[in-house]
Amino acid sequence: MSYMRSIMELESGLCVERYLPAVTRSRNPLLFVHGNFHGSWMWRFFLDYFSSRGISCYALNFRGHWLSRGHAELGRAAVDDYVQDVHECLAAIGGQAILIGHSMGGVVSQKAAEGTPLKKLILLDSAPCKAVTEGFFELDQKRKEMTGTMFIPQPDGTLLWAKDRDKTSALLFEKNKVSAEVLAETVDCLGRESARVLQNHALLAVDPGKITCPVYVLGRTGLGNRKNPDLWDALADYLGAADRSIRGDMSHNMMLEDDWQEHATLIERWCSM
Repeated sequence: MSYMRSIMELESGLCVERYLPAVTRSRNPLLFVHGNFHGSWMWRFFLDYFSSRGISCYALNFRGHWLSRGHAELGRAAVDDYVQDVHECLAAIGGQAILIGHSMGGVVSQKAAEGTPLKKLILLDSAPCKAVTEGFFELDQKRKEMTGTMFIPQPDGTLLWAKDRDKTSALLFEKNKVSAEVLAETVDCLGRESARVLQNHALLAVDPGKITCPVYVLGRTGLGNRKNPDLWDALADYLGAADRSIRGDMSHNMMLEDDWQEHATLIERWCSM
């Protein structure tokens, strides 16, 4: 099935990649929300996959990221600003969307889902919210040291992702199922992030009682503590998720790895339930 790709620029300067199928087979559009340092570019395989199956797809770029305006002011951005960006995009799309958030974009999506009429909320290796971070998150020393060398402070209050392929592969593609071409493209595309957002997003308070749509959590095993060794199981429990897929063979940036279609198929199946 064919589709048309375009860039939708909102009044605020946010730019959204839009993939509209020639024949629409689903009433519920998908809105993809990226994580720290990323942009809509990270969703390209998923956008092609879902729009080719008759689903309208939108991929947001947060303010100051990739195609959106506001790069000069990125250092002043806070997590609440990103929540506002998601709300603005949902309003522009219209209808009851399925919200798909990754990493930092996952916790922002959790917050945006509070009191919002969504069809479903899907979280891909999502950052935890405040209650889960404080109760279950434990970062090992090796990962702490690696992230400390990857995030380069800038004078404007942002952090720049270091252009190091080996460390990028270790942090984002732990299972090493990424092609050399995609890894190189990822390193080239990773940009800056607001230091305030990076430091505070996992402490964003989310009230699961205000999320009325079904929630699906996909994540890796690990990154928890003795109480719950699997962070994403703890997140699914906290949110009262309707379903979960916690796997040992999944990397953080699973949507760019060689087996990305396996994850897309899981999402497609859950969207149609």
